[in-house]
Amino acid sequence: MSEALPADCFARATHLAGIVELVRREMGRPTDSRGPAVVTGASPRECWFMALAVFRKADRLCAEIAGDPPASVPHAPALDQLEPAHVLQVIDAAVREVSEVQRALHIEERAETPARDAAKTPSDVYGALATLNRQINLLLTQPFTPADVFQQLALAVAYAARLGAEAKPSPFQRGKRPADCYERLTQCLERARGLVAKTGQPVIAAAPKAGDAQTVVPADVFDLASLVLGEVAYLHALKKNVAPPYPFEGNSPGRKLPSHVWQLAGTLEQQLTELGR
Repeated sequence: MSEALPADCFARATHLAGIVELVRREMGRPTDSRGPAVVTGASPRECWFMALAVFRKADRLCAEIAGDPPASVPHAPALDQLEPAHVLQVIDAAVREVSEVQRALHIEERAETPARDAAKTPSDVYGALATLNRQINLLLTQPFTPADVFQQLALAVAYAARLGAEAKPSPFQRGKRPADCYERLTQCLERARGLVAKTGQPVIAAAPKAGDAQTVVPADVFDLASLVLGEVAYLHALKKNVAPPYPFEGNSPGRKLPSHVWQLAGTLEQQLTELGR
């Protein structure tokens, strides 16, 4: 793995944002009005999971516009060995996907290559990727749905179960909104943060603010679910000789509503609370 620093990841993410902006203008889609996402305390681990979310959305956009088949997720080492170079690898993969969209739309303009700023930190990288995620959401014809979020959370529940927490079903409540799911997942993140902090490892301070509840969509919840999954998977990686879950363990096919996501997030919250005792 080549040497890379957060400054390299930030520059590449900024370049990717420039390509996305060219595509956005060509497609006539709106800009995300919430402004830049801001976080503190992020590590390459958390940036890697956010970069994966960007890659998955870029890959879906490429399938919709260019007709390309789904691309493989870039390989990564054990989660306790993630470095900025691995983050850069995923961002590069997303650049390739969006560049294919640019080609399919016959966009001849080229995004500027930003200057490298050595002062950039993993938190800056995470914020840039989270902001980019919000914009790609608005380009998709088939946006991410509660079913996509449910799959991420089901895997997090499976990881927590491998760590010894019982997976008791949380009560189901009708009429929940994506904003309700985002709020509940922030509680899951807070509990996961506490568990990571107990190991002495760096951990993100908080998730980006979602903005007005009326603007929160399932794709925003997917981004937060990806972060929560990353932290739970990382806790699992710190444990030696603990069997990993099957990639789709616990997931159930079919239509999902925000209420199903909210319910499963409640189950995960119970597990993380139990692990913290």
